[in-house]
Amino acid sequence: MQEDAKHRQRAHIARARDRLGNSEARVSARQPARHSAADIARRRTLARPLLELLEKDLVPEVAVMLRHWQCVLVLADRDAVILAHWGDSRAMLPSHEDWLLPGTQWQEAQLGCNAIGSCLAEDEALDVIGREHTCDALHHLAGHAVPVRDWRGENDACLALLSDPYRNRSSRYSGLLQVLAMQIENGRLIAHYRHRHFRLAFNANRDDIDGPRSGLLILDAHGRPVNGNSRACWLLKLEREALTGTTIDTLFDTSWSELVARGNELVPLRVAGRYHCYGRLAAPDRLPDAKVPAKPSPLSALDLGDPRLRQAITLAERLGDRGIAMLLYGETGTGKEVFVKALHATSRRADKPLVAINCAAIPDALVEAELFGYVRGAFTGADPRGNPGRLREAHGGRLFLDEIGDMPLPVQARLLRALQERKVTPLGGSTAYPVDIEVIAATHRPLADEVASGRFRADLYYRLCGVELSLPPLRERHDIPALVQVLLAQLTRELDPEGKGGTPPRPSPALLDWLCRQRWPGNIREMENVLRVALAISDGPLLDLQHLPANAFAPDARLAAPAPQDPHEPPISRPISARPTPAAAPAGLRERLAAHRGNLSALARELGISRTTLYKRLREQAEVGVNALG
Repeated sequence: MQEDAKHRQRAHIARARDRLGNSEARVSARQPARHSAADIARRRTLARPLLELLEKDLVPEVAVMLRHWQCVLVLADRDAVILAHWGDSRAMLPSHEDWLLPGTQWQEAQLGCNAIGSCLAEDEALDVIGREHTCDALHHLAGHAVPVRDWRGENDACLALLSDPYRNRSSRYSGLLQVLAMQIENGRLIAHYRHRHFRLAFNANRDDIDGPRSGLLILDAHGRPVNGNSRACWLLKLEREALTGTTIDTLFDTSWSELVARGNELVPLRVAGRYHCYGRLAAPDRLPDAKVPAKPSPLSALDLGDPRLRQAITLAERLGDRGIAMLLYGETGTGKEVFVKALHATSRRADKPLVAINCAAIPDALVEAELFGYVRGAFTGADPRGNPGRLREAHGGRLFLDEIGDMPLPVQARLLRALQERKVTPLGGSTAYPVDIEVIAATHRPLADEVASGRFRADLYYRLCGVELSLPPLRERHDIPALVQVLLAQLTRELDPEGKGGTPPRPSPALLDWLCRQRWPGNIREMENVLRVALAISDGPLLDLQHLPANAFAPDARLAAPAPQDPHEPPISRPISARPTPAAAPAGLRERLAAHRGNLSALARELGISRTTLYKRLREQAEVGVNALG
């Protein structure tokens, strides 16, 4: 087993050096990059629950070991950016202490082969000792790192120990990191599911049933697994995605009713006839004064599984009521206004007005009057009753300035003054009216470039950009199948407001695969229009490619033809009446999976999707192939 570990270690190092290629020599003397203070604050805000878990519960337990072993514990996010460290960094990097400060970049592109950057690139535990480091300044270090997983099982951070390579305690360091990583994963799982789900811990050692090495299954009210930790997947010999298709009686030689009847007792179990273990079932924690499970907030409801969108939602939820100005980036049609409405509905100002204005849709000459209002007779053609303006209409609530990059420079100056003084003077008037508003601006343009070119005021940019949120374009989202279901449900309610039509039609696997492979230059708005037409054409419970409008298949600049999954698979280009060959779609994915020797994680990384999405697509396409053969 030790030889296998050494072989894997050598393979990891070799792959890291292959990734660097010709840049290895240049990296050897390179200094790591540092992120800005604003970016560091954003990253630490996103990682706050993880930081709190470490600082409150885990680091105090290992502080004595860190001092005795003279090593440093380091936490980095998924981009290999240092978030925090514990221990005496001076002993590790005597002339480079700033290399462990928050915001320092340890990616392989910056420092070459190193435990933190290479662990995240490999998505596996990794040791890099002494001269295995590409960077000369790290030759006196031994680095030991493990990936840290969130409650979904996705790698979102890295935990590392840096030590003296001559102390020869790599097995102890690696073991400690593995235990800490399991404790973090278990803690995050429990925190996410504790209020509405049962938890089954199981272990062959009855005295370690509550320890980090126990398997942990999350179960719904009917005893069906909805999630589990990595240890449970390893013990049950199942991929995490496969847990949801099982039941308690298929995993263990017992029934759900028997487990519930034993309550919190230690129960002997047998894992599907293979070996004996012990289990303990924990009931959901009941929220005080909560008779029904709380519904997700309007903002949380937008989280359908895409990591980048989830990052924006997390930041907006934590900063939405702190008076911090937000600048929202996103292409046209990505749902910026939907996002802002959900943010407003989630905030303390939800009962106050949300006033939206599209700066690009109003003629330049009228933007000022629209924003600040005007008094009677202020200009020719003005409403004789005057107009209070959108800023005053938003008093107590929020003002959403969409396409702020199109605002004329003179109006930008007045807006900045109004935001600073919190007062608005209408055109032609002399009375200043106080306003209490929070501003959210949105644009599809890179405003920093607009500032550099002189088309946007730098002082207004810094006033509006307390934090930047980015909505990914539809072609880069990993949650398209879930988004399609949500859009179909919304469109069905819109077309049948009385609900007489029943449940919305479901997309066929072939249609879903086609939708996932489009470029969608018009983003969600464009997909919504395509689905609207498909719903109008279809007359059954299943939507298929034959229900799409003919122009959806046109390989023009507006909507690109689907990118082929395989070099030998031609792009789809069919009239509305043509039916696809059901067995054609799965071939690309199956061949790619075979090329990766069945490694789902490697294929998911290559395609830029999560393992869950890949697993679902393979399962759906397999069903299509079976139906075609039948």
